[in-house]
Amino acid sequence: MIVGLGKTGLSCAKYLSRKGEAWAVQDSQTAPVLLSALRELNPAASFGPLDETALLQAQEIILSPGVPASLPEIQRAISAGVPVTGDVAMFLSLAAEPVVGITGSNGKSTVTSLVGEILSAAGRNPGVGGNLGTPCLDLLDDAHGCYVIEMSSYQLERVTQAGCHLAVVLNLSPDHLDRYDSLDQYYAAKARIYSGAKTALLNRELSTQFRFDSATRVVSFGSDEPQDAASYGLRNIDGQIFLAHGADNLLATRDLGIKGSHNYSNALVALAIADIMEVPRDITLTILRSYAGLPHRCEWLGAVDGVFYVNDSKSTNPESTRAAVSGFSEFRRIHLLLGGQGKGADFRLLNEVVGQHVTSVVLYGKDAEVIHSQLSGSTPCEITDTLASALSLIRERSQTGDLVLFSPACASLDQFRNFEHRGDYFRQLVQERAK
Repeated sequence: MIVGLGKTGLSCAKYLSRKGEAWAVQDSQTAPVLLSALRELNPAASFGPLDETALLQAQEIILSPGVPASLPEIQRAISAGVPVTGDVAMFLSLAAEPVVGITGSNGKSTVTSLVGEILSAAGRNPGVGGNLGTPCLDLLDDAHGCYVIEMSSYQLERVTQAGCHLAVVLNLSPDHLDRYDSLDQYYAAKARIYSGAKTALLNRELSTQFRFDSATRVVSFGSDEPQDAASYGLRNIDGQIFLAHGADNLLATRDLGIKGSHNYSNALVALAIADIMEVPRDITLTILRSYAGLPHRCEWLGAVDGVFYVNDSKSTNPESTRAAVSGFSEFRRIHLLLGGQGKGADFRLLNEVVGQHVTSVVLYGKDAEVIHSQLSGSTPCEITDTLASALSLIRERSQTGDLVLFSPACASLDQFRNFEHRGDYFRQLVQERAK
């Protein structure tokens, strides 16, 4: 029984169909977006409130990531002994080639994409996907030399023994508190990626957060200098920052293709993964110099009338926005555009960085008032209804050389289909201004 017909649910249905296994789907929506695609596989698929009787009779329940296992119907099925799994757990039990598993509160899509580019350049034919792009079960359709899989906390909830060839938790910060009862519960979901890993890449700032199997090799990285010959870090030499491995300074951060100092750690992790995957160093450094990043992740849109614009629509929590502001702190004047669904996050995290680097803030969307109540007031802040009106307000106060940073720190679903839709709309507004 597949519960939830999003992109992942459809991927699970396709996989089961290819295997010749019987399946059914439940979804609380009466007309899900992907219904027509599912009808091609199963014309009889039905939708509506969860059918508890059918759930209790299922041989196995496959939960889509957006469906919490805390739902009463799911909990009663679990209590009755019905196995519950998810697409990533299924994939990890099926993948025949080495899996690089990547998770974290921020940066995981960038690192997943960047590692995929490096491994492709090295001729490894990686299958890249998971929470980013192609659902992981779809990757099993074709032959690959290895897999690079972005894994969200929602997907990792159903994983008991990941068994990745290489696993990394990039960072941890408060997020998804509308789903989890506590930060510890959220962090515990992330930690599942390390279970049974051959090699664990460990952020030194999180060294007390995780325990590893005795057979797991642990390699550390951090924003400080490397701690030993095997570890990775950032080394400052006369004001110039380098990606470093042990005593070796490998690449000046000014030569990275990706913008923003918050991306230094992302590039460092990609370098470490490539080394562990035995990619020739010259190939890795070439890609690091050329890789410009993904859309909606601190996407550089250029200048309009002398004002620079950055689309960071992928920012859905305060920590990612804090990192984005810090990453562009070389700009003397930054105008920050925030808003959407706050997910119960603590926006006080932004007060220090906003006070230090931001000239003005404009809030919009469902939780604008909530965010405003948590900001310290040290920086001018206005509230408006929509993204378009927020951008108009910022344009009125922008000067030549200023940076307009759209890094909403919130989910998008109050006004947009997803963060991509939101980012595309912001880019469109900027481009219209340029005409």
